[in-house]
Amino acid sequence: MKRFCLNIFAGLLLLAVPAVQAVPEQLTEAGNTADFPDVRTDTNGNRHLVWYDADVDSGAVFYRMFNAAGDVVIETLQINDGGSGSANTRPSLAIDAGNRVLVVWQNNADGEIYFLRLEPYLDDFADSIVDLATIKTVGDTRISEGGDGLAAVHPRAAIDATGDLHVVWEDYCGPNVQYVKVDGDGGILNEPVLLGGAGGCNDLPDIAVDSTSNVHIVFSNTGEEVYYVMIDGASGDVLIDSTLLTVDDDLFATHATLGVDPDDNKVYVVFTAGTATGGEEVLMVALDPSLDDQDGTAADPAIIGLSESLVSTGSPQFTWRAFSRFGFDRRMHVTYMDFNAATCQGTYGITHVHITTAGSVLARQMLTTTGVSSSPGCDPVARLAPGGDRIVWADNSPGTQEILSEIFIRVSGGSSGYTCSLGSNAGSAWRAGDFWLLLAGLVALGVRRRHIHG
Repeated sequence: MKRFCLNIFAGLLLLAVPAVQAVPEQLTEAGNTADFPDVRTDTNGNRHLVWYDADVDSGAVFYRMFNAAGDVVIETLQINDGGSGSANTRPSLAIDAGNRVLVVWQNNADGEIYFLRLEPYLDDFADSIVDLATIKTVGDTRISEGGDGLAAVHPRAAIDATGDLHVVWEDYCGPNVQYVKVDGDGGILNEPVLLGGAGGCNDLPDIAVDSTSNVHIVFSNTGEEVYYVMIDGASGDVLIDSTLLTVDDDLFATHATLGVDPDDNKVYVVFTAGTATGGEEVLMVALDPSLDDQDGTAADPAIIGLSESLVSTGSPQFTWRAFSRFGFDRRMHVTYMDFNAATCQGTYGITHVHITTAGSVLARQMLTTTGVSSSPGCDPVARLAPGGDRIVWADNSPGTQEILSEIFIRVSGGSSGYTCSLGSNAGSAWRAGDFWLLLAGLVALGVRRRHIHG
């Protein structure tokens, strides 16, 4: 594979970090088939979890809320309308400045993408049993256009500073990845923007919003390559059209996700790629979109591409599934799964990597080596909450497939230091405690607020 610049550091500060918990925390107790989790932490340090359960209502989207101590404060609720008779799956959520929970998901009954809004703080928290009607303030709202005969699948969402939600999805086995912006009520603010795609049924788009509300999108196709797009978040105009970040070399590049540094709006794209020797690796490409003229055409990757760094080590036994987010500590946090894609059976491992924007790997933490998955389509996912300290994934090892969680350890040092501002949400006191507890380079879990209303 031709690369911009292979940036592998011979003198990495590489710390092998053991898991901090002997047994991952189990977040669901439905006893069914929980899968495709997504999680966010609000401004009070409370966690909001959504997932799909195949064994309820032919497939339903569920929600649960935890406080910072991990106690359940809102018990499990099915949040989509029941009775569709077909899977409502792959939820993605965001939380606005008012701690309202915005959820999008894929509805296989009509092949469209839907939106709803929850306001958990409308509950009095007298106990954990909550009537959905109390907190669901916007009902199921279709936000994809429909009528093209192709199913809209694999949605991902990101929120901007004004509270608008930016959503991307793909046409199943069709020609386009699509983008749309909706307000906090689910109102569509622009016509769907068609971004092209590989048309191979598995483009798996991802999305992030920068500090100026411009939108950054990546997508890929199993057995194909990775593309990048930049959109004006206000007008919906394409600033950088679909730009090939990898080279067509007959080696697959897939499972692309991205993060944006809010300080300089540089973009970091993480993906898995094949090697000429038949192995696989996880790579991170750094992009500076400001180096392009942003005239709506594709960029020259040699101009906007700053570096390419190796995230994984060695050749995996099975197949990588990578996921990444930019942390409040100005690091990229990458989670990859070692999974047997040939049989979709057996155990998998999950590793979390803490990497600087310059490409230096600071730590690797093995979260589990005993995971077991029955994810549909042989597509297990382990996801990180932006700004949080937990990884969530689906696992059969409890006996039924439930959502498990593990805390990762943060490290300091390197070229991009941790910046803490106790007056901001991103640098709250409990997060600062997490980071500075061990000044020698490893940080254990710090002080956490244990109340519901921060």
